[in-house]
Amino acid sequence: MWLIPRSTNGLGSGRIPLPQPVRDALVRWYAGQGSQYDEAAGIMLVQQARIGEKWIACDCLQPGEPPPILTPAFLSEAETYYLRRLTNADRPEHHPDCPFFREQATNRLSEVRTHESAADPPLGYFEVLRPAPEKLAQKPDEDGSDDRTRQGSIPRLARLLWRLLHISGLNRVPPLGEDHADHSISDEFRTLSAAAAKVEIAPGIELGRAFWTHAQALHSKRVYASLRAIARRWPRGHAPQAFLALFAQQFRGSTVDRRAKRTPLAG
Repeated sequence: MWLIPRSTNGLGSGRIPLPQPVRDALVRWYAGQGSQYDEAAGIMLVQQARIGEKWIACDCLQPGEPPPILTPAFLSEAETYYLRRLTNADRPEHHPDCPFFREQATNRLSEVRTHESAADPPLGYFEVLRPAPEKLAQKPDEDGSDDRTRQGSIPRLARLLWRLLHISGLNRVPPLGEDHADHSISDEFRTLSAAAAKVEIAPGIELGRAFWTHAQALHSKRVYASLRAIARRWPRGHAPQAFLALFAQQFRGSTVDRRAKRTPLAG
């Protein structure tokens, strides 16, 4: 495999061969079978190719034939780099036995969703914020125009809320005949808070330690004080963050309207 100048067919001069260990790590990462070191090597290669305006030519066809092309791309929803196969009528396909014949394993999860798609909750930690990059090069120069999830992407915060509802059981509604007349929103919030104790924001930090169900915690700055206190012990590689689940009569744009006290909350 080679790094080639962008917008070329991969046959001319200027091809840079990939070292065999790098090629092997790239294949394992692409197929979803690599270690964390393979992933780091693959992302670094794709990142540098994108910065250097290079494409990656595959060596799965016979020598002398135009090689299939892979282009570096940035998946904005997952905030990571991936390889996209360059396929059109003028481009050769990968050999059927080539690991690059199919879409990248991590990218198959980014298919455009529809209203009929299942609302699968995300796995991993209950976190939305990511740590700030240590190098500016870790961020793309422009927005990820290659993100094919844009048409139907669902914000991670919404998917995390689905996960919390699933764990708490609040996504299951009993028949009207079995519902309790004295059931209230306070009961719902208590159930959510109990479920939050079973989920981690980061290793060793339960969601329940940074989760509130009343706006007073925000107005009194108790949220900030608590977050500052636990941020001192926040695991490296995870960004300190907290969450509020609030009752609202309605919302307009980024403003949540709490009619009871006539005090809007800016989101």
